[in-house]
Amino acid sequence: MSVQSIVTEGGEELVILSRRAYDALLARAGDEEAEDRITALLAKEHLTARAAGDVAYAPDWLTAAVLAGESLLAATRRHAGLALDDLAAKVGVPSEALAAMETGARDGSPAVIAAIAQACGVDPVLLQDQDPPSATPRRRSTRHR
Repeated sequence: MSVQSIVTEGGEELVILSRRAYDALLARAGDEEAEDRITALLAKEHLTARAAGDVAYAPDWLTAAVLAGESLLAATRRHAGLALDDLAAKVGVPSEALAAMETGARDGSPAVIAAIAQACGVDPVLLQDQDPPSATPRRRSTRHR
């Protein structure tokens, strides 16, 4: 959030926020009209990103697993019906390395993540770290958080 401040001649500090930041602040404070404006803005940004092909859609099984605390990699492997050792063999990495990637103790290279996605039959974009195009405080990651 970009915030500017100015000090008046009387010494009062005024804070200047973008309309987006101001509406988000009001929405968090319970202002329903501001929440509606923020929702509309986020929906518009999402549709714009979707039209540009910048949005990966997580299937329901993956969303549910991550919301339950499972890592993207572990959920994807389990959904594909693969044991840790089986996926490690398919991808060509040691089982210990794959286990460390699933727990977030180790990052997988882009090539390894792509190989995991291919072996599990999912779009590699689902398993890549991504910052969404908007300034929302969400982050998709291969790490278990």
